[in-house]
Amino acid sequence: MLKGEQRIELRRHVAKPARGRRKSSVAPAMGTADASLFERLRVWRADIAKEHGVPAYVVFHDGTLRAIAAARPQSLAALRGISGIGAKKLESYGNALIELVRTE
Repeated sequence: MLKGEQRIELRRHVAKPARGRRKSSVAPAMGTADASLFERLRVWRADIAKEHGVPAYVVFHDGTLRAIAAARPQSLAALRGISGIGAKKLESYGNALIELVRTE
C-alpha cells in the first residue's frame, strides 16, 4: 500500500475510431454513359480476380477502369496508352476490354 511516498500517473488509452473501407464511387465528373461502362468494367474485374484468386486491384485499379470508360478505346494500340495497362495486362486482358467497350 502506498502512503504518499510515490506519485503514480495513469494514462487512459483512447481507441481511435476504426477506419472503414470506403466504398468506391464513380467520380462526380463522369457522365452517365461512362459511369455505366465503369460499373460493367468493375463487375468484369471482380470476376477475373475471383477466377485468378487475387484481389480486384491486382487486375486493375479503379483509376485505370475510369480511364478506360472515359477513353473508350477501340483498339489494343489505344488501350496501350492508358495508365495502368502494361504489356502483360494488355496481352492478358486487352481483347476482353476492347470487347466490353464495343458492346457498351
